Amino acid sequence: MTMRVLIIPEDPRLDRYVLEPVVERIFDDLGCKARIEVLPDPQITGADHILQKQTVQDILDDHPMIDLFLLLVDRDCNRKNMEERVLERQAEHQEVLIGAVAHQEVEVWALAPHRRALPERWGDVRAHCDPKEAFFDPFIRGRGWLEGVGHGRKRAMRDFGAAWAGVLEVCPEIADLKERIGQWLDQKEAHASS
Repeated sequence: MTMRVLIIPEDPRLDRYVLEPVVERIFDDLGCKARIEVLPDPQITGADHILQKQTVQDILDDHPMIDLFLLLVDRDCNRKNMEERVLERQAEHQEVLIGAVAHQEVEVWALAPHRRALPERWGDVRAHCDPKEAFFDPFIRGRGWLEGVGHGRKRAMRDFGAAWAGVLEVCPEIADLKERIGQWLDQKEAHASS
């Protein structure tokens, strides 16, 4: 059986090029066949919109054939209590929704495979409140990838799989997401066999 997974990002237009390869790799690692999609809603207008209780409910109602929803947003130095808000949405739909918060932005995940090529220390990149503007954009521009698909995000993720083990080490929130998805899959399997 193929699991149906829908990623709910705060910016479907650009985040998809980072989030889709991450989630695909997680399911591959867990040995689970999954059809992964990114919410194709151009009406999403950022984290405040996507984290509204009614918005999440509407998305779940509009996609009844999805087995698992992944609500993935930027932490943004927790300026808007992102972690707490994601956990609230997750608690409301714990049977079908897992939430995670990128530290500080999903573009940090895209930089992780390239961290040795950055002039800055990795800890400084992760600690910065605006790493997209401070590190990701200059890195992509310097490589000439900015005009590419997803403003360079797709190209930045090209070698993601080869760097996976290191990415899990330097982005512990991805490792945590993988662990929670694995637990969810185990519970689903246990429930199906009982």
